[in-house]
Amino acid sequence: MKTYSIIWGLLFIGTILLVVASELVSPGMHATMMSEGGWVETASWVSYFVAAFFVALQVRRWPVRWSMLVLTLVLGMRELDFDKRFTTMGIFKSRFYSSSDVPIPEKIIALIISACIVAALFFLIKNHLKPFIERLKRFEGPSLCFLFSGGLLVFAKSIDGLSRKLEPFGIVPSDATNRIAGSVEESFELAAALLIVAAAVGALNNYRSK
Repeated sequence: MKTYSIIWGLLFIGTILLVVASELVSPGMHATMMSEGGWVETASWVSYFVAAFFVALQVRRWPVRWSMLVLTLVLGMRELDFDKRFTTMGIFKSRFYSSSDVPIPEKIIALIISACIVAALFFLIKNHLKPFIERLKRFEGPSLCFLFSGGLLVFAKSIDGLSRKLEPFGIVPSDATNRIAGSVEESFELAAALLIVAAAVGALNNYRSK
């Protein structure tokens, strides 16, 4: 547990420093760091694929963990914008399926991909939710890493497109606020990805010790 406490502490400090540093640099450097395809986003998707590698090593012994592997890969591909890079619009938007601008073949392929993701989520919950809760009760590091990662991703998603989400309430954030929100979002997403790496490595170490 001491090792994980150090990891969490370093990630907490590193995330704060990253946000602060991004606000101190020039606008051009800020864009290089935090924009789509920037340094931070690149580090995030690389981290997910690194985590997927360590999960794949566990699937050899526990095939039931295939759902973890699939969803980790999905997170990495989501960071690469695969959900909208090859289609008319994002496949996770409801209007993708109702819009006449989207070709039928795209809709069929998107439905198949979505069905695979839903299936992976179903089997993840079915096979791993109860053991996950039990491990949380024992304060096991890998499970706590996964929990913290999920919390960071939810928060990051909640501030994504801050202006758009506040507009119905008549609130117009300043450019500075939007910039900070963007920095926090990208930094939290990177921290979440690194926590998934820590969880995958920790689970692999547990697997090797058995």
